[in-house]
Amino acid sequence: MPIAIRPVLADAWGLFRRDRDWLLRVAGPFVFLPAFALALLVPSAPVALLSGAGTSEADALARAARLTAWMRSYGGWYLLANAVSLFGAAALLSAYLDGRAPDIRTALKRAGTLLPRYFLAMTLVAVPTGAGLYLWVLPGLYVMGRALLVGPVLIAERPVSALAALTRSFALSRGMGVPMMALAATSVLGALILTQPFAALELAARRSVVAAVVAAVGLGVAAMLATIAQVLIAVSVYRRLGTR
Repeated sequence: MPIAIRPVLADAWGLFRRDRDWLLRVAGPFVFLPAFALALLVPSAPVALLSGAGTSEADALARAARLTAWMRSYGGWYLLANAVSLFGAAALLSAYLDGRAPDIRTALKRAGTLLPRYFLAMTLVAVPTGAGLYLWVLPGLYVMGRALLVGPVLIAERPVSALAALTRSFALSRGMGVPMMALAATSVLGALILTQPFAALELAARRSVVAAVVAAVGLGVAAMLATIAQVLIAVSVYRRLGTR
């Protein structure tokens, strides 16, 4: 049976309205705070340097050296923040899909035991997704949509390896690439829309502490809401396709 986009989004919205209190309590410390801290304390990666003007070998080497220096100074903080955010997402999924997690405290514990495998699985998804988004947006969104069920599979069908969860997600979404892509794009585009004014404020807030804090709060809230949306959409889809 094909996936209908509107009922999935309606179910996800219904879950948020019903459970928003505990969703925000979990996502606050584990998704909002890492994103807020990165936006406030860590300078953005010098991505523009990779595509900046100048094509000589010296220019390329200079850009690579500056990016390498940034990674040495701040890359570890980005990895840590990403790991904490993934733990938060895994906890949310566990609360909905793990039959052995009857409450939030247990869901947090269960997510902790799964975190290394979950981190590996999300890395396997992020590499082709990032490449697709960088080269051309649609391939990245397509991969993201087909891999939308990796997290639910890891939680609901454990024990399962990261690679097996990725394969299972593609199998469950076979023949549904377009609607899955559209569902994945919902949280991505929503996050982009929410972050644009705060990203612009962050660039303009170099000399204003208040503006920098406001921008960081906005970026953190956008990251939190996008994660919650992605989790709830994935739960809604998995409940429809998980028995295939």
